[in-house]
Amino acid sequence: MMENNILTNFAAGVDERIEGYTKAKSYMDHYNKNTCTDVMHKEMLKFFTKEVELISNTKLDGVMPVATYCNLSTVKEAAFAVLSMMTQPIIIDATIQNFAPIADIRNGDFGDSFSFDLTPRDLFVVSKGARSQKTYEIQKQFEGTKTIIPEFRNITVGVPLFDIYMGKKSLAEYMSKAIRSLNANLSYDIYDAFQAAMANLPTTGDAKLRVVGYSQDALLELGTVIEAWDQTPIVMGTKLALSKILPASTNYRFDLDSDYVKFGHLRDFFGFDIVELPQVADYRSEFKTKIANDELYLICPSSDKLVKVCMEGTVLSNIGGNADTENLITVGNMCMSYGVGVITNALAGMIELT
Repeated sequence: MMENNILTNFAAGVDERIEGYTKAKSYMDHYNKNTCTDVMHKEMLKFFTKEVELISNTKLDGVMPVATYCNLSTVKEAAFAVLSMMTQPIIIDATIQNFAPIADIRNGDFGDSFSFDLTPRDLFVVSKGARSQKTYEIQKQFEGTKTIIPEFRNITVGVPLFDIYMGKKSLAEYMSKAIRSLNANLSYDIYDAFQAAMANLPTTGDAKLRVVGYSQDALLELGTVIEAWDQTPIVMGTKLALSKILPASTNYRFDLDSDYVKFGHLRDFFGFDIVELPQVADYRSEFKTKIANDELYLICPSSDKLVKVCMEGTVLSNIGGNADTENLITVGNMCMSYGVGVITNALAGMIELT
């Protein structure tokens, strides 16, 4: 898995770095739930301080004033280097948790583009012929190729290193917000690409893969078409959308221990697994959510994942000069380069609930 490769390179066999990553990941999970503690802040500061001292080769030993120490260019560069190294593995982990069934994450070096081959879905034509005929109509199939070229995304922030080392500000909280910002942007791009592909599915004829209006028969018909031409699909949607999947018969009953009551939806429906797609906050508009609550998606992740996420290199950071600000704020840029596109041979379908 890509996350493990980046984490292995970052850790370089040092158990303390693995432990530091684990604490950062745990802090991020608690930060998203607003359950962080002062102990977590102190542990992250301790780890961060040690890593900055190691990379900058300059110790914060009490001899040099904290303000002077924070203004050293090597210290500032080391600080953002540590943040960059910690950011990408956590972003990848969060993306996998939220979009694993629909998104395939690839990683390459800086300057790489990503090519994907598409093989034909049709079979060879079987011809009738005479017994003495040696060869029949010669057939050959050709593959197609699609390419994704990553693009840079950037956030510029001011980090009060002096306040962080004095314990007035939380580095872990700053890191978590930077990670959430980058991850939110990546999540929007993934879902927008996925939604655009679903919206363009055909709605008429034998190739009808987008259905308006939910019913048991509509779901089963669409699912069996995809199953016949590809593999058995899973049914995905938000918790609200999945709660609408119910048998046509009105004789069903749910007790308090049933999956429907525990999880808010069925776990299996006529042989199709039902998987919840976690809702995503759309921070561009207060209290708005990103993923549609009135759509069901039928996809075949075991065949191929629809969305390809291509990440170029690692998260980069750079800082301004020492004289750029007069309040000891270190202004830094964090850059992440990636491209997102729908490239797949797998089939998919969508049911609009309303």
